[in-house]
Amino acid sequence: MAPGKFLLRAFIFSLLLLPGAVLQAQELSMSFGLHTGIMSTLTMDNGISRDPRYRPYYGIKFAPIGANFSVNYEYFGFVISPSLINVGQNSYVLNNYDGDIGDREYNLKYLTIPVGFKVHIVNLAFLKISGIVSLSPSYLLDGSETVSHAADIMTFPKDVYPILPPDYNIEYDGVAVPEVDQYVISSKSDFRPMQVFAGAGLQSDWDVTNSWRVFFDLRFNYGLFDPRTKSYLDKVNSHQTLYDIPGTRHDMFGQFNIGIARYIDFEKKDVEKKKKIRSERKGYTPKKYPYRKPRNSKPGG
Repeated sequence: MAPGKFLLRAFIFSLLLLPGAVLQAQELSMSFGLHTGIMSTLTMDNGISRDPRYRPYYGIKFAPIGANFSVNYEYFGFVISPSLINVGQNSYVLNNYDGDIGDREYNLKYLTIPVGFKVHIVNLAFLKISGIVSLSPSYLLDGSETVSHAADIMTFPKDVYPILPPDYNIEYDGVAVPEVDQYVISSKSDFRPMQVFAGAGLQSDWDVTNSWRVFFDLRFNYGLFDPRTKSYLDKVNSHQTLYDIPGTRHDMFGQFNIGIARYIDFEKKDVEKKKKIRSERKGYTPKKYPYRKPRNSKPGG
């Protein structure tokens, strides 16, 4: 089963458990805070993995800032954590002899809004450790894919020979290419404006005072859709792109966030007790006037 389908099913299953869980909830804690984080991205691209011109490598990207709103009950909770993220894996550009001659840089910047459901695995007075599943609608803010390399001999698919620029010369052992600096493979208009990531991981909340908590969130996310538009994929599949070959693509990333939040604890039984007292006071009507009735007639004399 594909990772995205498994995570999506886990999220839907957790939602089916909500009605019974809410009825059993006795404690309530609400918090709002800010967080920042780092990401390690992986791009599953069948085209790049088969293309001898590239070798992907891992790197660290930043999720510079985000907000966090969380509601925790006794055994489960919800969290919404909108943030800015940067997705996309870079690759080395290789010559015919597998030597590194440049870089293919790929980055998509999203405003993402993860909506998560969590189940508390460890539930202490000052510490909660929870398993979490989430769905993250994401809006594309910017996107680009570029390539830079030195002049050398590279292996291009014969299908793209008809569209080679004049300074790309076909040799017996490949294609002699000139030096290239930031050649645009695809720009923002070539990517979908929306993406959805399915995620799963762990979150911990540490109550450091009676009002403030520090939280940590480690989550793996999988993009459900190929991030490129249909029109761009049609160009790739018809061999009209110089540095791309046909193949599906999905972006994945692991993200670690750290943040601080202000929280308030409630007891459900206390809230219900206050409601009951208010309703009893509102409905109270004495049967008899509790004091001596005022005199209606004047005293004789």
